[in-house]
Amino acid sequence: MTTLTQLLNIAGSRYTETGPFRFRNDCIDDLLDRFDDCPEALLDFQHSDWVNLCECYTADLLKRWNQQSNGITALWNEYCEAIGASSSVHALEGECDSFEDGDDMNAAIVNHAMTWGANQMLRDIAQHADDHPELGGPLWQSFRNAA
Repeated sequence: MTTLTQLLNIAGSRYTETGPFRFRNDCIDDLLDRFDDCPEALLDFQHSDWVNLCECYTADLLKRWNQQSNGITALWNEYCEAIGASSSVHALEGECDSFEDGDDMNAAIVNHAMTWGANQMLRDIAQHADDHPELGGPLWQSFRNAA
């Protein structure tokens, strides 16, 4: 069985880099732990998000926010930059109208940040699979299809 860590290593992902360029982040470590035995589960993030796949309770999202705010913030900042958002409110446009308090915003940020992290891992593997058609087997093909 091929693990997520092995696939990311093969793909040369910064998330499993062992040198000085490794992206050190508790949230990424949690993603690696959660999906290591079932890397193809990352493919579900093409159609859904963290809150629907992994942590459906607001209390769990807020616990992650309180315990891993630095990791969440790092992923959130990458996400905002990638979508061209100039602020959190801009990035959450359309969602924030229903927020009742700051906890709602923090839960939404955790959802987007963790979804972003999972999708970046998926992107790294899918891109490598697409660039290397000689990699055979159903697992590589499923990631190649995601590219």
